[in-house]
Amino acid sequence: MKKTIIINILIACLLVVAGSVVAKNDTRNYHTQMDRGNIQDGALIFPSRSKQSIPQALRSLEKKHLKNYQIYFIQKRNPNLSYVYMSQTISRLPMDSGRYFTESDFRSAIPFAILGQSIYKKAYKPQSQAYYKVNNDYYSVLGSTGLKSTNNLNKHVFISASPQQKNKTKLKNYQIVVDGAILKHPQKLQKLQKVIKAKHSYRSANHINNIQQNWWTRWGIMIFFLLALAIIIIILNLVMQATLFKEQPLLHGQWRNWFKSITLQAVTFGLALILISSQIQIISWKYFTFYLLSVYLVVLLATALQLLFKISQSIKE
Repeated sequence: MKKTIIINILIACLLVVAGSVVAKNDTRNYHTQMDRGNIQDGALIFPSRSKQSIPQALRSLEKKHLKNYQIYFIQKRNPNLSYVYMSQTISRLPMDSGRYFTESDFRSAIPFAILGQSIYKKAYKPQSQAYYKVNNDYYSVLGSTGLKSTNNLNKHVFISASPQQKNKTKLKNYQIVVDGAILKHPQKLQKLQKVIKAKHSYRSANHINNIQQNWWTRWGIMIFFLLALAIIIIILNLVMQATLFKEQPLLHGQWRNWFKSITLQAVTFGLALILISSQIQIISWKYFTFYLLSVYLVVLLATALQLLFKISQSIKE
């Protein structure tokens, strides 16, 4: 019995380790995406030679009734400055102080700025309100954004764009990055492409962050560790089950011990899940829950097969 308890404690510890692996991977992926200004890897870049201004382009897009998209106009001359416009769905950034853009900001004739942590320290602050100067214009600062590990985000400047604004920007001077649910609708993307007069689009690293994650760096390493932990958990369970079978060699005893084993495993997995949910911050809970359930079902199947093997041996004897 003592050996069984020790094995279950080890299994619970391994499940907690699995939760920690997922949490660390989630944090790394989150910080990487935040360092891209919360722009996804699958976002499209539309190179344009159009001389129309950003507000003119947004007014044309508004007439096309396009929705659920975020568009970033990243200045080519200074890649640390972007004009941002979001339709309906707002993709937020981690705020260090103040607030992020709201839907009303993207309808306002007055542009506002959000500064990276490093830039915010240099902002002009005559009183409680901070201002940021771009060329000869001063923009009211809504807040600062960034994390300790987001070096690119910390030195970036985001300015709200709106169809109601007027400025002398030209699309040809900006890298245009489109993100959001619109990426799943090719026909709507074609309308957007025509409006900004881009001949083609492509997926690539944007100027906010020129580092892309491939599948292996994003998920592969984590999956490798999770599979290794699952194999160890299954082996430990088989060892525990073999110990229980030795204690009760009779057929009815084997069935009773099998039921005891799956009950102990259910309790172990349940307690581990409670511990993980209360102590570890996991973003991809849906996938981690699926992992736990899959491992538990494999454990049950392995235990059942082991029991059937023992029963067949007992019958032969």
